[in-house]
Amino acid sequence: MIAMRHIPNILTCIRLLLVPVFIAVFFIVSPLAALPIAWLAGLSDVLDGYLARRFGWITRMGKILDPIADKLMQGALLLSIVLEGLLPWLFALPFVLKELAQAVCGFLMLKRRKFVVVSRWFGKVALTLFHVAVSLTVILAVFSPLPLGMRVSLDVFWILTLGFMIYAFVSYVVGYAKTAAQIKKEWREAQGALD
Repeated sequence: MIAMRHIPNILTCIRLLLVPVFIAVFFIVSPLAALPIAWLAGLSDVLDGYLARRFGWITRMGKILDPIADKLMQGALLLSIVLEGLLPWLFALPFVLKELAQAVCGFLMLKRRKFVVVSRWFGKVALTLFHVAVSLTVILAVFSPLPLGMRVSLDVFWILTLGFMIYAFVSYVVGYAKTAAQIKKEWREAQGALD
């Protein structure tokens, strides 16, 4: 029988598997039909995070796989709506650059110090706003062409989402820097003790 503590990691793996399913349904069936798959992935993210923290089922594998699953689904959502012509590349580019920069920072921390940066509340809020923005974009596309007021409102929501994601990115970078400084300080103290 599967140990209960593995449930968060299983949910994360299911979320990874939902990425190609979402893409297939989006382009073969319809964008609207694919939305529930994205929502299911989002719910699984909330649930695995809650279970891991609530019952102490946090694992190193989960810390690594969870952000990978998030970023892959986020990339699938973004790429799909851009290719479908629902979002201009100009809007998408800052999101892509932010995610790439954050992924590089996280990888460097993991490679150099075997340290995994844990997901924080602002990252989850930014991800939630992103999912809402994508959902609104797909749903409102049914009413295309949108009235000017709705189009402007949707654009403003995307800009606010980007703003919060940049805030989350800056917060993560500050966290990386503080952690790196702490690790360096501890290393110097250890070297001093050996001398």
